[in-house]
Amino acid sequence: MTIHYNTDLEIQVQVSNCFNHKHTTSDSAYKLLDKYLRHECGLDYHEVDDIVDRLEEQVAEHIIEIIESKQA
Repeated sequence: MTIHYNTDLEIQVQVSNCFNHKHTTSDSAYKLLDKYLRHECGLDYHEVDDIVDRLEEQVAEHIIEIIESKQA
């Protein structure tokens, strides 16, 4: 991914923070990402849900590609 603008970097950092959250709360990465995207970026529930669905698909595809490349 190429970072084009400072705000792109900020978004990347915030998303990364959601997945690397180390506080004692039991919030999932989904809840943290939802909170950030809805409250800070102004997205609605359906937009956040679409983003999360794409993330899940991309991560699963990436994992499958890595496993398949190791088996080749």
